[in-house]
Amino acid sequence: MNNKNHKEIRNDIELTNPEQMYQIKDSQGNIVDIEEANGRQLFNHYRHNMTNYDKILDDVRKQQGYVSGRQEKQAAIGAAEKVLELQRNEHIKVVKDAQIKGNFIKQLFQKFGVATASALTQKLDELSENIKQISHLENSQRSLQTWNDTYRVQKELVKELLKQKNVSEDVIIEVDKIYGTRSVNKAVEMGCQLFNWEASQTIKLIKSAVRYSKLKLEE
Repeated sequence: MNNKNHKEIRNDIELTNPEQMYQIKDSQGNIVDIEEANGRQLFNHYRHNMTNYDKILDDVRKQQGYVSGRQEKQAAIGAAEKVLELQRNEHIKVVKDAQIKGNFIKQLFQKFGVATASALTQKLDELSENIKQISHLENSQRSLQTWNDTYRVQKELVKELLKQKNVSEDVIIEVDKIYGTRSVNKAVEMGCQLFNWEASQTIKLIKSAVRYSKLKLEE
């Protein structure tokens, strides 16, 4: 098998564990704080733990029985190039993200017409509170719509039941009037008329069902 030339060795180097960019380890495999690691520790970690540097040199050693200093140097250069490219891409991404965030914040300042971070924070808090209120209103509206649908279904079922039970048409008309009532206080008046009751009797009946409305009439 032909010996690999220096260019081939350099080109064969690839990143194998890019996720270990910031998980620096020393020669014993111990974690080293990236802020405290020196240049030698960083370079050794990058070439041994992030690339196929060791495998490439092992393959060369198997092929020719040894690794020359020049071949080892080319492998080291190849590893350095791959790591530097990765670091460049990471840096570009960070810069672009910062620019996007900066432009977004600038637009917020302009949109809300404020000049300080505290003023912007206050505006965003107000907006967040408004969104919560809108969400609450939407939920309330959906609940009301569901209740209205249920009410209409109940009304039709009751009317149909009365017909099937051969209840007189006069009673069905009175029931329809009850369902047509749109005010709790009007219901008190209707109850007095339907049952020939005193207002206090009707109020007592209605109070057992009312949860949210406030009756204007007193017992």
